[in-house]
Amino acid sequence: MAMLLTLLLQQTRQSDPIPVDPVPVPEPIPRPQPMPDPPPDEVPIKMSHQRRRSARIRAC
Repeated sequence: MAMLLTLLLQQTRQSDPIPVDPVPVPEPIPRPQPMPDPPPDEVPIKMSHQRRRSARIRAC
């Protein structure tokens, strides 16, 4: 019985804690970003007609 106890004590003494590197936390997956607005056109779009008309839809 004493032999068994000494064997257990020797095993516990020999098992020193092995330093373990911390587990790296993976970086979160970046969320897709919305596309930026396109730059405004340098030349403004010109209407084909020059006079101002009402916004009502006219019947043909």
